[in-house]
Amino acid sequence: MLDVLRAVRNFLNRFSEMSVLGVHIDWVFHLTGAAVIMFALTRVLSRTWALRLTIAVLVLKELVDVFAKSRAEYIRPPGLDLAFDLTSGLAGIGLGYLAARRFPRWLSRRRSA
Repeated sequence: MLDVLRAVRNFLNRFSEMSVLGVHIDWVFHLTGAAVIMFALTRVLSRTWALRLTIAVLVLKELVDVFAKSRAEYIRPPGLDLAFDLTSGLAGIGLGYLAARRFPRWLSRRRSA
């Protein structure tokens, strides 16, 4: 079991250290992922509920990240990567919120007879 956890941790660490043009790939995925989730949820929920749910998913994902990237024998305190991940996720939520305001749901418009 510990070997499987170590393999998962090594994969996550290797993935979060990759960068393109000096920007970590992990940050780009947090930004675009949060924006897409926020925009998709506004299609079926109100904006406030979509915002709450997306923030909850972001925080839960980071909690799992803290435990998954740590050694199984002990849990290390999170570093600056947690702050950057949360910041890029919140920026993505903001972009998704703005996109949802810009492109309202088609089904909510009243049709004139």
